[in-house]
Amino acid sequence: SRGKMVVELGVLSTLSVSLPSSYNVSILQQPAEERQDPGIWGITGVVESQNLTNPSKAKKPTPQQAKKWQQSIDFLLEDPKGRAHFKKYLKTQYASENFDFWTAVDELKTKKPQGEKLKKETREIFENYISRDALYPVNINAKLRVGIEQMIEDPNTEIFDDAQKYVYRLMKDGPYMNFLQDSYFQTLIGGKG
Repeated sequence: SRGKMVVELGVLSTLSVSLPSSYNVSILQQPAEERQDPGIWGITGVVESQNLTNPSKAKKPTPQQAKKWQQSIDFLLEDPKGRAHFKKYLKTQYASENFDFWTAVDELKTKKPQGEKLKKETREIFENYISRDALYPVNINAKLRVGIEQMIEDPNTEIFDDAQKYVYRLMKDGPYMNFLQDSYFQTLIGGKG
């Protein structure tokens, strides 16, 4: 089925958009004079496709898979189901930015882009997670941030390695341990739910 989104555009009337029901739409509703970045038509919106990579639709692991995740964060991060369920948990804790950064850097290293594509992808990661005005700032120290800032104009695929290792340790010592203790994870290893 299809859903319908209607957005008030002030003087411009309204905009009506039909979307598949599998799309999640959110609009930041602020008076125009309070918006720092009004976006197109004076609104800021996010439309996300809901598909199988969506953490809320993560396939349930076997209890054996989930128990393996208890052995090491590496087992969790190497398993696509583990990643999806860990991200789902982090979203409930409003703490997914470190995981998203770690994943973006991992994908960058896997793709190994070169030239302008490398510059574009590293700039995107930088602006999303590292810059002082990042959309989803990760918790890294100033030394790491400055080192990346100095390399961003002439990047390589290892530009974020130290920051990725730092974020990995943060996840391992905090959210990962909390995930293992959470009732959500306990349900996964028990095979119930």
